Amino acid sequence: MDKHYFIIVNYNSGTDLIKCVESILYSDDITPYIAIVDNASRDGSLEECKARFPKFTYIYNTHNIGFAAAANIGTRYALERNAKTITFCNPDAVIDKKCAHILTSIVNTKKADIVSPIIYKYNSSEHWFSGGKISFLKMRTIHKHSSKKQLSKSLISTNYITGCVMTVSASVFQKISLFDENFFLYYEDADFSLRARKAGFTLGIIPSTKAYHKELSEQTNPQKTYFLVLSGLIFFNKHTHGLSKLWFYIHLKLRKIKNYFDCKKNKPLSQQVHKAYEDFDKLK
Repeated sequence: MDKHYFIIVNYNSGTDLIKCVESILYSDDITPYIAIVDNASRDGSLEECKARFPKFTYIYNTHNIGFAAAANIGTRYALERNAKTITFCNPDAVIDKKCAHILTSIVNTKKADIVSPIIYKYNSSEHWFSGGKISFLKMRTIHKHSSKKQLSKSLISTNYITGCVMTVSASVFQKISLFDENFFLYYEDADFSLRARKAGFTLGIIPSTKAYHKELSEQTNPQKTYFLVLSGLIFFNKHTHGLSKLWFYIHLKLRKIKNYFDCKKNKPLSQQVHKAYEDFDKLK
């Protein structure tokens, strides 16, 4: 029987971790193998989950090593046990009962190699992710909102798949390797998606499936702002060449000038953006 692994990277996710696990465990028509990789949580979320579900696989990190590195630990574990597919699921997300079976079936039948459901905002009919675009002009990734015509299709083509809920064929890892651990948080999914597309793999959003994302990290979270900026810079520096590389540096210079004046005005989060620029310069 094919093994379908579900990897959850946990870091102080509270009771949301239980809800995420339950949504996977009680899915229709699938026997999921669940592995939880914990980045040294201190809120009791891992202990509560282990007490409720002692037979799952639990992998403990001594400190917070970031999403990409933790996800890779889970991926290696699954691949060593002959996983056919691996689904990454954020602990603040839940999937509907049909989602896991449909996503893994799509990948199993090779209709696509990396897939995602339509992801809604938690307790909402509003899309959080129904397709993504990588803009080398704006130097950012963008969540697109699919049209009604697109939603009527069995599969929507996309530039990248979010790591919030992402099902991947084992063959993808065998060809392009794992997540790039230079990304501590954010953009590792866009990087993985872009490398997969360049290697000839197919990415798709499956409109017949649903997930819901609470997004524990708010837009005004200083840490989120820092890593969004830093990881974005790492991503576009990695994937730009020639004239696009020149535009990357021009774009970065303009952003630094804007940030200089934002810091002077004490605008919210401007210091976090400034620190991201400084830390990126140290990496070069």
